[in-house]
Amino acid sequence: MIFDLQRALSLSDIHHSVAKRDEVLDRFGPLFRDPSMLMQQDYLDFLSIKYNHHWSGLERLGRSAANEMDNLRSAVAILVDESVPLSERFDTASDMMSGVGPATLTPMLLLAFPDRYGVWNGTSEPEMRDRGVWPTFPRGASDGEKYEIINSVLLNQASGLGIDLWTLDALWWVSKLERQNTGHYKDDRFKAVWYMANQAEQTAKQSYGQTVERTIKNKDLRMSKEALLKHLIELLDLTGDRCAITGLILKFDGSNDQLHPSLDRIDSNGHYETGNMQVVARFINRWKSDTPDIEFRRLLAMIRRE
Repeated sequence: MIFDLQRALSLSDIHHSVAKRDEVLDRFGPLFRDPSMLMQQDYLDFLSIKYNHHWSGLERLGRSAANEMDNLRSAVAILVDESVPLSERFDTASDMMSGVGPATLTPMLLLAFPDRYGVWNGTSEPEMRDRGVWPTFPRGASDGEKYEIINSVLLNQASGLGIDLWTLDALWWVSKLERQNTGHYKDDRFKAVWYMANQAEQTAKQSYGQTVERTIKNKDLRMSKEALLKHLIELLDLTGDRCAITGLILKFDGSNDQLHPSLDRIDSNGHYETGNMQVVARFINRWKSDTPDIEFRRLLAMIRRE
């Protein structure tokens, strides 16, 4: 058994999430099963932990999809159409929705059909890896093909534990909550977050109007220091303390400084603002430099032979 259920369910955050299950399922389940009824505010509420009581960070990635609600409804209709193979509809829906990936699509599926689909995100994946239940995939598998395999593992885990998939998804937070409650990594993690925020602040100040052999492009910090600190913590929470590009586990102490977290602007010509930041390993940030994000990821995929 990968969880001590009695101890896990006694944690206040886990207990709260499980207690809110029926309320959330009753509100959002019908809307995702029949997305013709889905309004923009319903979707935006789904993205907010204030209303979903389960997932944080969805607003950062999925909000842009609400700009085209007809397209969003069509994509969700495809996603939940069980007459089509799961991998196919998953990939099609993902391609249709701007900024939406597995961390948003799989909660939609869980809410639509809570007995058939589990959640794949930056919390469940590293926890599954740590517990030795992360599956292997065929080379070149799409996200949809991967999720089909992952979902089979999630179904087996829930069945073996005698719990529903909503509760299983809440349980992946157990290790993180216990580390936070004991202060196991809180200080080092916060110090790393503060360092990244401070570096961004200093870079923005130094680049403004600076002239050497050429004019340096302005790199504005378009939020307060306090808001940036909060956002960086959200980014780390979203990936499960992993590099946003490689998935490598980040280190917050001095054991391997190349794996220390480093703040990267996705578009190096853009600013420090929501939607243009990701936390990566220090060496990845150095390697990437000014290379466009999509091109750098393509080159890494070539090295991995993906």
